[in-house]
Amino acid sequence: MILRSAVRVLGLAGSITVLTCGLPTRAAEIPWKIDAPIARRLTAEAHYGADKYLDAFDYDSNLSPPFFVYYGVNEAPAEGGFGYFAVNPWTGDVWALWGCRRLSTPALRKSQAEIRKRFTREELKQYARLRHLKPECVVER
Repeated sequence: MILRSAVRVLGLAGSITVLTCGLPTRAAEIPWKIDAPIARRLTAEAHYGADKYLDAFDYDSNLSPPFFVYYGVNEAPAEGGFGYFAVNPWTGDVWALWGCRRLSTPALRKSQAEIRKRFTREELKQYARLRHLKPECVVER
């Protein structure tokens, strides 16, 4: 009886292993769904609600990898900037790094729905986990 139970448990464990071995288990195994120019457009859609003023966002490849990070630069004669924004390379989620909040506008949600269509059936199983990835944020108080 004990031997039969042990064989069932091992058989079940082997079946689970076979079923999950072919699935991507880490974000790095799923190809990015966007590139830097698309990430810049998504940043504008998140901040302005439309894909305008793209030149207001400077790309910084050294911050918070694997996220695309952009610095919002004020127009002259104003100095400084209006924030840092990080874009998830899989889902297109845009985060305001000052305050650490996920941004959402109708234009951004429409673009994200298009990005989600690029996922294979197997990759979609990982979508919720990819959406929970957060960049390194700067929390101002």
